[in-house]
Order: sequence, then structure tokens, then C-alpha cells
Amino acid sequence: MSTLERRYRRLLRLLPATHRAARGEELLGLLLDLDHGRRHPSRHETLNIIALAIRLRLTTPVTTAALTTGLSALLVAAGTEPAGHTLDLFTGAVLATDMPAIVASWPQIIVLGLLPLAPLIAWLCGATRTALTLQAIFLTVTVGWFVTDVLSGAGMGINLGQQLFTYAPPVLTLVLLAIAARERWTAPRPRLFWWALVPLGILAWKGTREWGRHGVYVPDAVPAVTGILVAAIAAAGAAVAVRRHRPALIIGVGLTSFIAGWLIPDPLLSNTAMQHFDGQPLPLAILIAMIAATTTGVNHLARRHRPEVRSVPPDEPLMR
Repeated sequence: MSTLERRYRRLLRLLPATHRAARGEELLGLLLDLDHGRRHPSRHETLNIIALAIRLRLTTPVTTAALTTGLSALLVAAGTEPAGHTLDLFTGAVLATDMPAIVASWPQIIVLGLLPLAPLIAWLCGATRTALTLQAIFLTVTVGWFVTDVLSGAGMGINLGQQLFTYAPPVLTLVLLAIAARERWTAPRPRLFWWALVPLGILAWKGTREWGRHGVYVPDAVPAVTGILVAAIAAAGAAVAVRRHRPALIIGVGLTSFIAGWLIPDPLLSNTAMQHFDGQPLPLAILIAMIAATTTGVNHLARRHRPEVRSVPPDEPLMR
């Protein structure tokens, strides 16, 4: 085996195994002919293989399901935050002496609170390109306001790292929507689960603001204890779901749920981030994605272990 062939074979490992088995040797022969006499793969062919690997792996069922679930979770977490803030304004966030100014401008406040739900609703209704357009408009307006504040001097003292973390979820959502529009992805099923998360997300944002506003303090040990309990329950549930003990599955689910149990309650319950995960939708998106993935996994295991019932044709007599 020549040095060029060995390096091309190593590069072709980026492709999915099924594609390598079907077209790998043919593709290898073509690449060797194009780069005959070279010791290293050419830059052009290397970039083409990487682009092909990314495209093929994005179209696998598992990757598609994971990315659409993450996209839906991001849209729910980010879209419901302004609506939850708006609900909080009219239900205790503002003192009674300051309420007349809020009530006087209630149409504008409600419209601005509900507008960010538009990309989420479009995505759940199957209008992916509309959701992409709306998300691009909202991101452009948000970045434009930030740039205007910086140029006018009103943004002095802004933490650049915190701003990058703030803009990471909407930018990631825009990228995923662009891929979804290109690959014709749709929202994961069941749709009723995701529609039900819209009011629940609004209430979650409202509820976390209530915790912070009324000065509820929780000991630092609570998130760790919660994480351990979640890990134990999830591992036990996984063992019951597969009807036999699988150490790898139990350990994997246990560690994942422990990380989630530590990550989610800590921003919600700790003294330093009581209000709305400090305004960041990413922790709530992680929680929603893990709930959706757990639900999908349990349903898949239940269907796999469900006894198959043989269908009887209408004209076939039943055995007695």
C-alpha cells in the first residue's frame, strides 16, 4: 500500500460505514487517479471529502433526530423567555405605584413579548423557511441594537465574553434552521409534546423570576443532592426499560442524568443565578432536549420489547 493510499484510506474513515462499504473502493480508486504521483492528498480533494462526510452524517436518522430535537429545544427556551418576562410584568414584578405606566403601554409590551414566539410557531407548523427568515430578522435587529449602543457610548463596561455567550444560542438556532431548510427537516414528533412545552416554558420563566424576586435561598448542597437522585432514578428506569441489567447503559444514563441534575437545578436554585437562569436560555434548552431524548428512548425501548401481534387477514378463520 502506497503512502498516498494509506492516507486517503485514513481520510475516508470520516465517511459513514455504510457509504464506505458501498462506494469506498470506487471513491478511493478515483482519488488515487486524480492525485497520481503525489505523497499527500491534495487540499481540494481533502476539503471535498470533509464536506461529503459532514453532509452524509447530517442525513443519518440518528443525527437528524438529535439536531431537530436540539433545534426545537432552543426555539422553545429562547422563544418563551420574553413571553414569560411579559407575564411576570403584569403579575407581581412591578410595584403597584409603577403599574399605571405598564398598563398604559400594554399593547406594545405584549406584542414585543409574543413576537419571539413566531420562529417557534413557524417551525412547529412545518414552515421551516419562514422560521429561518424570522430568526434572521430578530438576530439582525438584536445585533444592530447592540452595535448602536456600543457606537453611541452607551455600552461602556459591557462584558464581551458574556455578550458572546448571550448571542451563541440565537446564532446556533439560525445555523440549525439553515441546515433544516436545506435538508428539509421537520419538527420532531409527537408535535403535541412540543406544543405543550410552549405554555410550560412561559410558566417556567415566570416561576424562576418569582424565586429570585422574593429572595428564596437554597443551600448549595441541594443541586448536588438533586443530581444524585435524578441519576439514580434514571439509571433504575433504564434498567427496568430494557428488562435486564446492562452496565454500560446504566452507567451512561446515570452519568448523563447526573450532569443534567447538577447543571439544571444549580442555575435555578443557587443564590447567584436565581432569575431566569441569569437570562440565558441554554440551560433550559438542555433540560428540554434531555427530557425529549429520554421520552423518545423510552418509547423506542417499549416498542422494541412489545410482543408482536400477528395480524389476521379478514378472510382467514380464527383458530379455536
